[in-house]
Amino acid sequence: MSTSPRKGEWFSDATFERVAAQFAVEQVPNLWADVRRRLAARASARWSLRWLLALVLASLIVPLLPLPSPAAMALDKQPKPPVAPWVEPFNERFEPYYGELNPLDRALVSVRQRAFGEKQTGPWLGTDAKGRDTLARILWGSRTSLLVALFAALTSLTIGVAWGAIAGLARSRVDNAMMRTVDVLQSLPTIFLVIFLLSFLNAPSPTGAARSVSRETVFFLVIGAVSWLPMARVVRGQVLALRSAAFVESARTQGASTGWIVRAHLVPNVLPIVLVYLTLTLPSVILYEAFLSFLGLGVEAPNVSWGVLAADGAEAISPLATFWWLPLGPALAMGATLLALGLLGDALRDALDVKRSEA
Repeated sequence: MSTSPRKGEWFSDATFERVAAQFAVEQVPNLWADVRRRLAARASARWSLRWLLALVLASLIVPLLPLPSPAAMALDKQPKPPVAPWVEPFNERFEPYYGELNPLDRALVSVRQRAFGEKQTGPWLGTDAKGRDTLARILWGSRTSLLVALFAALTSLTIGVAWGAIAGLARSRVDNAMMRTVDVLQSLPTIFLVIFLLSFLNAPSPTGAARSVSRETVFFLVIGAVSWLPMARVVRGQVLALRSAAFVESARTQGASTGWIVRAHLVPNVLPIVLVYLTLTLPSVILYEAFLSFLGLGVEAPNVSWGVLAADGAEAISPLATFWWLPLGPALAMGATLLALGLLGDALRDALDVKRSEA
């Protein structure tokens, strides 16, 4: 007759006890801690992130810096080549003309005047044909380019992710209608759409009063209309693949609600590819803004962007005189930013790829 095992008899095997002890102290690895560790291990990702953070910080505090105004002109002077900072660190020719500024920038410019007075930096990156400082225009232009990229990112996250997730979880009819809407919007020629909106919104009203809609507003409307479309397709494809996964079916059979499944399973699994796709989308948006501004359909004077600076640099290239610093400065700034975004997106893709990291 067998007797029931006494308390603790099940743990008499040394191998089982060792495995149980190891299982008790072993913790599930944190995905985002591993992502940070993998990103920190790549020099290209570190330097790219440092450049982007420095550029964002400089664009935010540029009204506080002792730079010349990007709109101040000196039409009686020829373009100046770059001068080393130790040759001409400062001069006393500051003109507080910036055109239209928002209240925050006006307050920052006022603080700059009280702190530095009439001092301003010399032509460290040269001046253009109208006497405007190239360094100041590059930093002020980065605000427009980065703001366009940020607007596209927020639009993609809010509209694109929500639209793609709903389409992936919905029934076939709703999914069909939503994705056909995406197809129609994506088939529209964006340049023609910009020209149409500029012509329509800036056309004189029947009463004779002109509609005051700036090109920047039209451009942001177009960016908002088209930037979320690829993100919606990517998210829908991921949701369709995850909807029939074993862990989702298991949660559904245990009575989990759709909202809980979305929060606990779909969002954590979709978020990595959304972040990677977002970092790889930002360079195309910046290039698109530069392209439209180069054609004269984007930012208009006295505002400035990298596309406007590229157009000014192209006009400065002639057989008679070559002002090489005018296209070089904006090209280096834009190229370094696009390269940093590309390298960061590539590193983020590798860091979030669990299968590759475990191989």
